[in-house]
Amino acid sequence: MVSKKSMNTQSLSPNRRWMLAGGALSVLVGIFAISAPVLFSYILTQFIGALCLVSGVIGFFQALFGKQLAHRVLSSLSAIIRIAAGSSLFFFTIAGMATLTLILAAVFLVEGLICILTSLRMKENSAWLWLFLNGFVALILAGMVYARWPLDSEWVIGSLYGIQAIFSGVTMLMLAFAPKTEV
Repeated sequence: MVSKKSMNTQSLSPNRRWMLAGGALSVLVGIFAISAPVLFSYILTQFIGALCLVSGVIGFFQALFGKQLAHRVLSSLSAIIRIAAGSSLFFFTIAGMATLTLILAAVFLVEGLICILTSLRMKENSAWLWLFLNGFVALILAGMVYARWPLDSEWVIGSLYGIQAIFSGVTMLMLAFAPKTEV
């Protein structure tokens, strides 16, 4: 049973406040992603492409000023790969969505397995079932993505990411409010 003190946000430790804030933010992002899945998918794909491009350009300039030739060559190759990936995602967004959809399915699969295994190791915590359910939902989402890939790539990232973000957010909220002795 959760005491009234553990449900009071002012009595939460700084770590629990971060978990509470992260959980609330995750739920809000999930709601946005579900409400506009194609837009969210498009924005996310372009955002990741832009990050890769910037990272690649910065890496390339770092490689130019490196001291050792081997380091400069490897850093240049890494930068070129990031620039190519970023350009592909940013300028060919629809094809990039299909690629990211497949990567998202792999992430859901790994996250699901990790959450389930972690939850089984922390059964003494009253919130363990939330972590288990989070993992179970992630596995279901992974299967759904693989089953319809690449046909549904435009809306899948937004919709399924939104569902997973909401479940992850609720899990963080439940863990933040779990009795202090159990976390």
